Amino acid sequence: MSEEILLRQKDRLEVSDVWLYPLPMPMPGQPVCVNETEAIEQLKRLGNHPAIFLWTDEARRVPKDWLFLPSVRQGVPPEGIFAELQAWKKQYPKAWLAVDLRDGVIPPSVPKPLEDVLAELGRCSLVLVNNSEDHPDFPRWVLP
Repeated sequence: MSEEILLRQKDRLEVSDVWLYPLPMPMPGQPVCVNETEAIEQLKRLGNHPAIFLWTDEARRVPKDWLFLPSVRQGVPPEGIFAELQAWKKQYPKAWLAVDLRDGVIPPSVPKPLEDVLAELGRCSLVLVNNSEDHPDFPRWVLP
């Protein structure tokens, strides 16, 4: 009888909002979360890395040696921004995409959830945030 009671006993699970384990590398369809400093340092460690495009609202936000891909433009609907992303994907087949979700930045204007867009993109994607440890939607990028 006591064993039966133990099997039925329910404890509350401790659930964290953030990913417990980081990823050592971005993988196509699985974006990783990183702040700008971490991204630059880890890309340097990779040595020969592909072109990095920052999908952001203003060109002045783009770090040195990265390229700019506009995520919003006045008068352009979300379908237009999404079409530009698809054209970028064809024009730069080996480039990585960094999505700017830092504080004060207007997030990309797309017609469906950003998580779905990045999963379907089939590219290595970095999600740029202010603090990568607190971002719950994507695993952190931490090179071993």
